[in-house]
Amino acid sequence: MGKTLSDKERWQLKHRGFVVFEGLLSPAEIAALLEHLESLWQAEGVEAGSENYIESGVRRLANLANKGEIFRPIFGHPLVLETAEAVMGPDFHLSMLNARDVPPGAGANLPANMPFHADTDNKRRPDQAGYNACTAIWMLDDFTQENGATRLVPGSHRSSLLPGESVHDVYAPHPEEIVVEGKAGEVLVFNGHCWHTGGANVTDKHRRAILAHYLRADVPLGPKRRQHISPEYAAQLTSRERTLLDLSG
Repeated sequence: MGKTLSDKERWQLKHRGFVVFEGLLSPAEIAALLEHLESLWQAEGVEAGSENYIESGVRRLANLANKGEIFRPIFGHPLVLETAEAVMGPDFHLSMLNARDVPPGAGANLPANMPFHADTDNKRRPDQAGYNACTAIWMLDDFTQENGATRLVPGSHRSSLLPGESVHDVYAPHPEEIVVEGKAGEVLVFNGHCWHTGGANVTDKHRRAILAHYLRADVPLGPKRRQHISPEYAAQLTSRERTLLDLSG
């Protein structure tokens, strides 16, 4: 039986808003994922990421759930799904499955290459069903302060505020922020209401990751916030995967 959430991890998720799981990907799995991602970046060229959005200065990919069976263990990982359920309750869908590469030197002249933000526009405190967003960042390279590892404000998910409503400069460091450093193969899972951002990469190496965004089932999935699955690929999926991808109807 695989690892399940401990009481300590559930406490941290509830009060601090995030957990980090070690060693969910082996070196061989990381290498295979990076090879596949690089082939997609080469094939999609300047349109890479356009199903979601294109971000200046970084490389993105989107709609990965439809771009290879290699991603099925990522978006459907039991421990990650258990964590998402602890945040949102049992009924949720995969919204976005993206890849993001912050290349060497990206954002070097800025304190951050994106503003502090939440992965939801909904400010409400949780109801009986839970919060409405959860995000998993699968680290494919080491995440360090020097290469712009995720900066997160612990406990901010409990504020019922979006960063712009409380912070004067959303690009500036926050006095209560932490930098979530980690090794390739680790996974950061956090409440989508937590304020977070990515920093500048001032090293000579890439910082690549896969980002899985989950939304509670009663949150509408617009065209830019859902996976578009071909009928041929959908036929290969399990019932649980089809539900997760909102294909059960």
